[in-house]
This record gives sequence, C-alpha cells and structure tokens, in this order.
Amino acid sequence: MAEHQDEPRAAHDGVVELYASMFANRLATQPFARNMIGTFAELVRGTGNSRVADVGCGPGHLTAMLHDLGLDAFGLDLSPAMVDHARRAHPALKFGEARMEALPVEDGALGGVLAH
Repeated sequence: MAEHQDEPRAAHDGVVELYASMFANRLATQPFARNMIGTFAELVRGTGNSRVADVGCGPGHLTAMLHDLGLDAFGLDLSPAMVDHARRAHPALKFGEARMEALPVEDGALGGVLAH
C-alpha cells in the first residue's frame, strides 16, 4: 500500500464505531444529499447497467441505500475495519478493501461510481 495512505487508513480504523454512529441516520436530516443520491441512482438505471461501486463506503450506509434504490451496489474502502463493520451491518451486500486509484473493477463494468 502506498505510504501516504497509512495515516488515513489507521485513523479510519480507529474510529469505526463512532463514525458509523454519527452517519447512520444522517441522510434523514439532509434531504438535498438524499435526493442527490436518488438522482444518481436514476441516472445509473438509465445507462442500462445497474452495477455501481460506492467508493470510500465507510460503514456501508450509502451502499445499502443504493441497493434499496434498485441498484446492484457494492462498497469499497481503504479501511479494513470499515469494511468489516459494513459487512456486519449489511450482510446481504458485498464490501471489499481497495484504494480509489486502483479499483478492482474492469473498465466499462459499472453503470456508475459514487464517491460521497
């Protein structure tokens, strides 16, 4: 892993539960953000390819929302602890560890990428 990512990875690994609790219901009070994600989902569906990556997924709450909006969503995050939390919180969805600049996805395989 690139050395410049060690510090952010360790920082996120150390605050998983706090971060997850802070953002779990945040969209309920942010209609603009919620609607932007809904619009994103609508645009993705329009491509005919409903597969999307939630890059920097953290605890997986937006990945779950994308799934609930009818997309084939999966989450990727730099932090193994965030990925573990997301897997526990959303066991029906797929999550993996990855860096934004080296996604384990082939070109053209996605209808969209969310990096919120």
